[in-house]
Amino acid sequence: MNLHHQGGGALIGVLLLLAMSAALLHATRRQLDASLRLVADERQFIRQYSQAESALAWGRRQDWSWQEPGWQCKTDLPYGWRACLNSVTAQRSLLSGDSGAGTLAHYQWLEADDKAKTRTPALHGWIDFCPLTPPERCNRDE
Repeated sequence: MNLHHQGGGALIGVLLLLAMSAALLHATRRQLDASLRLVADERQFIRQYSQAESALAWGRRQDWSWQEPGWQCKTDLPYGWRACLNSVTAQRSLLSGDSGAGTLAHYQWLEADDKAKTRTPALHGWIDFCPLTPPERCNRDE
């Protein structure tokens, strides 16, 4: 038996084990990277969602010109969110809230309260998409 050939199989086994470990480590790192991107996307969604809700609540407390046609927007500088109002009819307005142009927006139908000279949220009037047609009427950035 030749002493120089002993351990060759063990060396091949160790190299094979190292190659499989490196492949597993690489796959685990790729999965971790994908998970971190997913968490970051979810975090951004949750932040935009809560800011849109806050902007709606803030917008309901603002003084608006109820008869002005088209979108009118107000921005709360400390928080960076904005609320926009569109008086669709004399009795109904659409309020939107978001955390800035191009972010997630929520909408709330408001109905005229002639006695109080204000608008109150319509029952079941909360929407997470703009209900106006055609879609160009939803553009608040013009």
